[in-house]
Amino acid sequence: MLLVRRLVAGDLDIFREIRLRALMDTPENYGSIAEAERAQSDEEWLARLVGDAWFAAFDDGRPVGLVAGRARDGSWILYSMWVAPEARSRGLGTKLMGEVRSAAEADGAREVWLHVAEDNDRARRLYLKLGFIASGDLEPMPNDVTRRRERLYLPVTGGSSK
Repeated sequence: MLLVRRLVAGDLDIFREIRLRALMDTPENYGSIAEAERAQSDEEWLARLVGDAWFAAFDDGRPVGLVAGRARDGSWILYSMWVAPEARSRGLGTKLMGEVRSAAEADGAREVWLHVAEDNDRARRLYLKLGFIASGDLEPMPNDVTRRRERLYLPVTGGSSK
């Protein structure tokens, strides 16, 4: 059974496990590396967990997906989206993105935005299918300046200038 829920402080071990798994699976798509995050203290992991809105997908209790959202200047940034290889093509990316969008709407955000690697066709197709709009703004990837990423944005309904 698939379930998506927001992680809380008591989920620290789950959060660490799935975040490290994502970093090891597709390190080229993140601005961090597993070795650096593995070395962080419990306090650093906990501060990160409670500082943003982290959502995880579970398949029969096993974590298989992760995404985060953060309020920034009247908008929300979506980042760290990942679905385990064995759980892909089951709609979890859509469900995870929906949780961030709902949190952004509840917060009164005008839009949700993200960066996607120019060569990450699978993620790009998903975001465009979900209504994100390509901005055309390209910049180097944080960990590999030979690759570029593009900013995509999704207007959300009922946004205010909170």
